Amino acid sequence: MSIILCVDTSSSICSVSIFKSSKLITSNFTEIKKSHSKLLITLIDKSLKDSNLKLSEIDAFAVSKGPGSYTGLRIGVSTIKGLCYSLEKPLISVNTLDILAKHALTIINDTDEFFLCPMIDARRMEVYTKLIDKTFNELEADRAMILDKNSFKENLENKKLYFFGDGSYKFKKIAKHNSFYFIDNIFPTSEFMGDISNIKYENNQLENLFKFEPFYIKDFYFIKKKNNG
Repeated sequence: MSIILCVDTSSSICSVSIFKSSKLITSNFTEIKKSHSKLLITLIDKSLKDSNLKLSEIDAFAVSKGPGSYTGLRIGVSTIKGLCYSLEKPLISVNTLDILAKHALTIINDTDEFFLCPMIDARRMEVYTKLIDKTFNELEADRAMILDKNSFKENLENKKLYFFGDGSYKFKKIAKHNSFYFIDNIFPTSEFMGDISNIKYENNQLENLFKFEPFYIKDFYFIKKKNNG
């Protein structure tokens, strides 16, 4: 029975969950802004105490790899890589869009054919998104996309599309189609990382600790302030 500690810091929520063979045994989170670097270790300690486990008893560590907040992803990845190095444990990465989709599937009660379209806000009218079918097969890979009123209409094929994630709110304002459905309050948190993490662990789909970096989709850049002096 594998014990996997999962961490998601890709959004404003910082969360830690522990699973035994995909079964959630504890989960802790905080929504305090700009606190991930200070509170992540505290959340890990609390989760271990809640589970009556020692850090050495964790078989593997999983982290949300992105896309998402640049700063949040760096904090999560660097922390988990440090634990993996020191404890000589394997590292598992989970796509943040897939975490959103797993959350959405716990809410959708639909026997018809449909597509899942998680969206992460990338500012202005841009989102990070992908397209997945109801059995979790990837139809379109992760991409940065600028939304307009005609987005996704070519994907319908008489199927419903479910949109969710913080990037979906702005699409909801301009999207007009009877086959478009929107689910509110879907966020990436570690409590929806268990299934994917366990499958990757069992199939030895592990990351190279030396080479692994967050998946940003787009490079981070700074906007220089104008010098008014």
